[in-house]
Amino acid sequence: MASKEVVSVTLDSDLLEYAKAHSGRSLSAYVNEAVAARVQEERRLRSLWSAKVAQADPDHVARMLAHLESQGQ
Repeated sequence: MASKEVVSVTLDSDLLEYAKAHSGRSLSAYVNEAVAARVQEERRLRSLWSAKVAQADPDHVARMLAHLESQGQ
């Protein structure tokens, strides 16, 4: 198991009340699971974007960027 560290956080009162009401085991465990889910989702999205970038046609991207730059003038 990963080591734990005590931190202080500030939460919106409505979110805190919801978390307290639905935490089951403990508020700390609930918040830890929420942060873990967010990290997993961000990693998943980053992976999807990386796959899209790897498939991109560099010439097409260059043409699109050139078009965007010409619109700014």
